[in-house]
Amino acid sequence: MKAIGTPVIVSADGASQLEQISLTQNELYDERWLQELIFKNPSLLPMDQIEPGLGELIPACMELPLRCGYLDNLFLTPDGDVVIVEVKLWRNPEMRRAVLAQALDYASALFSMSYEELDAAVRKADGANGRTMFEIADGPETLEEPEFVDALINRLKTGRIVVIVAGDGIRGELEKLVEQLQTHAGFRFTFALVELALFHAHDERWLVVPRTLAKTYRIERGVIRLEGDSVSASFEPAPAPRASSSARSVSPAAKTISSDIFYDAMRDIDADLPRQINEMLSKVETYGVFPEFSKSLLIRMALPNGDVAHLGFIERSGTVWFSEPETKLPSREAIDRFFAELAAQYGWAREGIPGKEKLTSKGKRPKVTELVQGSAGFVAAVKSLADHVRSD
Repeated sequence: MKAIGTPVIVSADGASQLEQISLTQNELYDERWLQELIFKNPSLLPMDQIEPGLGELIPACMELPLRCGYLDNLFLTPDGDVVIVEVKLWRNPEMRRAVLAQALDYASALFSMSYEELDAAVRKADGANGRTMFEIADGPETLEEPEFVDALINRLKTGRIVVIVAGDGIRGELEKLVEQLQTHAGFRFTFALVELALFHAHDERWLVVPRTLAKTYRIERGVIRLEGDSVSASFEPAPAPRASSSARSVSPAAKTISSDIFYDAMRDIDADLPRQINEMLSKVETYGVFPEFSKSLLIRMALPNGDVAHLGFIERSGTVWFSEPETKLPSREAIDRFFAELAAQYGWAREGIPGKEKLTSKGKRPKVTELVQGSAGFVAAVKSLADHVRSD
């Protein structure tokens, strides 16, 4: 397990080390203090390493009442995603194994709840405010209420939530327990161990250094048994996929909640689209092109100098964007070559001035069905771009 070095503050007067706070030996900073710190500052959770496609975390409630106990922290996103956090200090050695089972129990309890049941529990935990989940999450970026409710129901039904165990010092044996879960197929929700190293700065301020210790794993709904240092699991059958057998072949590539949701949206357009998209992307892997999932599928390209270029993106609605400034390449000449080749291959138009140029199909943004049906043209455009970049 990698150790965290002590941060050093450097100024004109010299350098001084910050004092690390040991929560296991400090009655002032206890588990409740850390729980509240995370709840009030959700940016402490390194979501960019866990589920980069999820939106802003909105604190929903603390001490959510469930059938198996009280969940420490519940967060929502404007898109109806769910993140649960169980906070543990490692004072009690027995808790090192029990915390994993406890977090999974909380996840299982959520999966068994209806939207109305969870909403009632959140209102109860919210105390005098008694707000609904939508009222808590409502904001400029939030889905309309019917869409928000539908999205959250879908997350509970499919088990696509994020489960985080956060603490002041995750023990190596707990990391090993989580790693053993990787041997089980059909992972569905994302599980992560997050360690928060705290340092006391000046003027009653703290430096908090978060890091994800164990890799994140997709866990199928089921029963997890912890016996000593071993893990055994029995899993329920996953909900029947909505796609055809040809589209299901892409499932192994869908490794995050964001990618799952994206491929579901593609299947709603055409059951075979996930297979077609993955097949197209596999043909350009040799040129350093790879997908990255957020609210859209971002098409990235690794450059010879180590930088990463952004070629375009596919929205969940099926709209494709090849436009400036979204397309980021090393030079204007590279963008011009890429756009010219795409336009020639697909018969698309180039509109706008340099710096604000975009590709259109019959006056509108191209559709993903058009992109994959002419995938040979996309491959040719990427090859031309790769040749140009390598020659620079």
